[in-house]
Amino acid sequence: MRPNNLYGSPPCVADNYQLIIDTLTDWGITLYTGVTGGGVIHLLKHLKPLDDLHSDDPSFLTLGEYSAGFVPLGYYLASGKIAAAVATTGAATKLITCGLSDAKLHDIPAVFIVPVSGSNTEGFSPLQDTSIHGSNIVAQLRAELGDAVFVLNDPFSLSAQLAAAKATLDRSKPVVLVLDNEAVGNPVVEYAVHHR
Repeated sequence: MRPNNLYGSPPCVADNYQLIIDTLTDWGITLYTGVTGGGVIHLLKHLKPLDDLHSDDPSFLTLGEYSAGFVPLGYYLASGKIAAAVATTGAATKLITCGLSDAKLHDIPAVFIVPVSGSNTEGFSPLQDTSIHGSNIVAQLRAELGDAVFVLNDPFSLSAQLAAAKATLDRSKPVVLVLDNEAVGNPVVEYAVHHR
C-alpha cells in the first residue's frame, strides 16, 4: 500500500520500479498477469499476488505468457478497465505479443511490459539475447506498434515517457513498456506520491 501524501508535500524517495507501478496505479491499472523472471522481478516485487479481483491495490496473477497476453483485452471488454501483461526476456515476449496484435487491431488500450537483456549478455545466450544480434525485440515491437513502444532506459525521462504512454492509451491504443534494467534499476529518482 502506498503512503497517502497530498499534492505539494515533500517528495518521497523510491526506486524507479515503484514509480512505474505508482504511475500505472494512478491510471487505474491494478491487474497484472504473466510470469515472473529475472528480467521483470525487480518490478514485480512491488506487486502483491492476486487474491481479490475487486481490490484497488495493484496485484499480479501468474499465468502463462500466451494466455496472459490476452487478459488485458478480456478485462477491458468486461470491465472497461486497463490491465497489464508482463513477460520475461526472450521468447516470452513473443508469446504475449499475440494478445498485443489483437489489442492493436481492436483499438483496446492495454499495457504490455517486457524487459530487454543487459548489454553484458549480448552473444552469450541466443534465447535471451534481445539485442540486434539476438531477437532484436525492440525493432520487432516497433515494427508492429511504432511510437507506442517506450524503451525505459533513462531514469530522468521516465516520467515523460510514461506520460506519452498514457496519451497513447487515452487514444484506445495498446502500449509496450520495455524495461532496460541496467538503466532503470540503478539511480533512484525522487518523485511526489500523489494522493488518489
